[in-house]
Amino acid sequence: MNLKKLLVVLSLIAPTLSAHAGQTVQLSSLDDVENALNRGADVSVTVDLTKCAPTGTTTSPGTTRGGLKINAFRITPDGTLSFADEHATVDSSGQPIWQFIRYRVKPDQTIAFSTDLFSLPSYSRLMPEINYACAVNQGVAFFTERH
Repeated sequence: MNLKKLLVVLSLIAPTLSAHAGQTVQLSSLDDVENALNRGADVSVTVDLTKCAPTGTTTSPGTTRGGLKINAFRITPDGTLSFADEHATVDSSGQPIWQFIRYRVKPDQTIAFSTDLFSLPSYSRLMPEINYACAVNQGVAFFTERH
């Protein structure tokens, strides 16, 4: 197929592909997040710890941002939505570490963020748990696709 024909075919197909992609919408409350999860919708989370407050023994302001998709969750009788992320990575010196990150979204829209770092392969704790207090749309935002 020559280039001209390929461009014509692509120009005809491209609009139909974008029509099937859902529009990303921000979920503005815990109820919206729970409703999306209970429908089986994919929910993505963005985190900006610079907009959260250190709590517990954590005294340093947050400096990192990131995101994840909620793969598993639970809702407790008090209405708290809990989910987590875990992954292997390397520290600044190149040593392998394992990071556990937990999120607890409470009915008052506050979010308790905590993370633990362990060395690999021994799983020895590298430092005390790191904790931040965030809120829905203030440090932590939730998104899904509208179909």
